Amino acid sequence: MTIPIETSARHIHLSARDVGILFGEGYQLTPIKKLSQPGQYACAELVEIQSKESWGLAPHLDFTFGKSCDHNQLRVLGPARDKTQVELSWSDFLSLGLSPQVALSGETTAPSEKIILIGPYGELPLTSGIIIAKRHIHCSLAKAKAYELADRQIVSVKVIDDGSEEKLLSRRVTFHEIVVRVSENFDWQLHLDVDEANAAGIRGLGIGEVIK
Repeated sequence: MTIPIETSARHIHLSARDVGILFGEGYQLTPIKKLSQPGQYACAELVEIQSKESWGLAPHLDFTFGKSCDHNQLRVLGPARDKTQVELSWSDFLSLGLSPQVALSGETTAPSEKIILIGPYGELPLTSGIIIAKRHIHCSLAKAKAYELADRQIVSVKVIDDGSEEKLLSRRVTFHEIVVRVSENFDWQLHLDVDEANAAGIRGLGIGEVIK
């Protein structure tokens, strides 16, 4: 069975409470783009992230994900969740000086080192929900039945199309320990973070073969 592979860049899910802290009481997020999963969308809003060491430093000295100044913002994804969660890559964790913590998106995690979220209205220290999202498959009920897959089942996926026009597959990779997540609200898709996609040479939308 084949599955589309999508790359998920660093982002943040905010609770309604924390939207109010960062953007002002009663603030409503602004959807600008539908995402691949039903009901999910990217928002116009961005949140700045700083480590506890870089918080308050001059702009040319504070934290940045790359070499450019001010490259320290996270796209907000909606709708609001029960709890705020930041999803980063392994490389991002190392850049921030944090100990990598892998977990399923939406799961409660143990406290970790503090980061500071900065919005146009306020600032918020965050010590939990800072994760590298465990690689996972979004699976509809229909696909689960057709492919005989169960919620929380562990599978592997072999990359068979890297999404490039040349179809070079220059870095053939099989990903293991992938969690199947089944819901009537999901569309069939494997989500990888940027580090994982780069390791496989994936550009654009890749294709994988699910191995049970």
